[in-house]
Amino acid sequence: MITIKKIEDMNEINAYLQARNIDHTFGMEQFMGMYDGDRLIGLGSIELRVTKVYLNFIHTEENTHAFNYGLAKSLLNMADLSGVKTVYGNNPDLTVLYMALRFVTENDEYMLSLEGYFTEEGCH
Repeated sequence: MITIKKIEDMNEINAYLQARNIDHTFGMEQFMGMYDGDRLIGLGSIELRVTKVYLNFIHTEENTHAFNYGLAKSLLNMADLSGVKTVYGNNPDLTVLYMALRFVTENDEYMLSLEGYFTEEGCH
């Protein structure tokens, strides 16, 4: 069974990244992992940069839209529950995902208001 949960074990995060030759520069991030049983099969993060929160890192072994979308929605929910009102993105590799999540283009980046996003009025 696939589960998604917050992950704080930096050794587990580093092992996942190294095993897949992913070069990732760490910032002020919160990570979530996607697990198949006990095996980590995906990793994503939201990052605080100065005054904005960004969703710019999603990686899943299957690299399917469904897995990436599920992990991204979980990260957005974590941000919302933490009091974040707006999430930004500027990773060109995630453009299709940003559009599926209802981000809008603002200046040279994507923006998503979390106001009402997870309520009945905001979900569609």
